[in-house]
Amino acid sequence: MVETKDHFSRRLTGLERKHAKMGKYGVYTRVDKNGVVILKAKRARIYFPAKGLLILAASFFVFKAFILSANGPDAYNDRLAMLESGTVVEVIGARLLQVDPLTQLIANQIGPLLR
Repeated sequence: MVETKDHFSRRLTGLERKHAKMGKYGVYTRVDKNGVVILKAKRARIYFPAKGLLILAASFFVFKAFILSANGPDAYNDRLAMLESGTVVEVIGARLLQVDPLTQLIANQIGPLLR
């Protein structure tokens, strides 16, 4: 009697786990070779946050352009020269913050708005 209760408890736990997966990820149906419709839980998918990374990159370029137009190109390049003579982390930061064509284009658009 105890064995059947333990067996039933294990089956019930497995069904609860299966139903939790079905609720979390959704289900798909398939028809067995005997004609029985079987519900299966979909697998978990890993999503790549492309939109978030695009927004992060765009905001980085806008930030660089804002600092460039606020300080002016001469002061900005002087500060980059100070960074290039620092530690390894500062050198990497200076390389990332160098003026590129996209930053210059955005700075030219933002510049009249700041003055």
